[in-house]
Amino acid sequence: MIGFHKMHGLGNCFIFFDEFNQDLSFIKTPEKIKLLCTTSHGLGSDGLVFIAPPRDTKHHCRMEMFNTDGSEAEMCGNAIRGAAMLYDRKSLGVSPVLIETRSGTKEVSFVKVSDGEGFYRAQMGQANFDLTRSGELISEDKRKALIWNSLTFDPVYVNVGNPHAVIFLKTQLTHDEMKVAGAWLETHANHPRRINVEFVEVMSRSEARVNVWERGCGMTAACGTGATAVAAGGIKQGLFDKKVTIHMPGGDLVIEQDAEGLLYMTGPVQEVAIGQISSGMAHRLSRA
Repeated sequence: MIGFHKMHGLGNCFIFFDEFNQDLSFIKTPEKIKLLCTTSHGLGSDGLVFIAPPRDTKHHCRMEMFNTDGSEAEMCGNAIRGAAMLYDRKSLGVSPVLIETRSGTKEVSFVKVSDGEGFYRAQMGQANFDLTRSGELISEDKRKALIWNSLTFDPVYVNVGNPHAVIFLKTQLTHDEMKVAGAWLETHANHPRRINVEFVEVMSRSEARVNVWERGCGMTAACGTGATAVAAGGIKQGLFDKKVTIHMPGGDLVIEQDAEGLLYMTGPVQEVAIGQISSGMAHRLSRA
């Protein structure tokens, strides 16, 4: 039988699979991932996360995360807190947990338990603002102006393990407008590998209200890397101090930047359910 854990971080929900004692690579196809992520025929989630043995024995585990469209993400801030909780429990209290991701190894530390939620602090690395060199943004001479519905967007581009276009709003947008604009920006020719999009209302030097369109998922309740990118972009632009509370529809994350430019994300994660894939669904998933 294939066991799973359903967890969410600020309403950003994921199905976690433990690969320490079983190989689940047969699930990792776009069609099967899409199926499991649906609410009508699957388990219902914003993505699938696989926790596996590390490639480097100095680390504790490795995280692979897939979006609802079947694409693999380099990193996920809300999922990594869930990965830390699961490994923390598996190892009877190891902290910090060193987790390998496609964007490098992340150190995640337990903070506290409050009202049924575990709070963790993740070291997210330094922000990279040169997305042209990484191929996630076309060169400036080929770039087109981002004019949408008479508005011109001028994003701050940030990579915090995955690419983000952070838009500090000068004009308020409705939720439906952000959905349409987010989908348009994700796949715009300026962004050859697609991109995550943050719509930001700056409230003060220590607070912002943010809505996120996630690459491969759409609008989500929260995004850990998105909140980190917003803080990094705002600090670079002189809009924020070094500690920022990011308010998202699903709740709040606190992002801090230290003197060396390292970014830290603190927030909750909650386990919703533990279960097993039925034999019928397991048979369907095992088919080529």
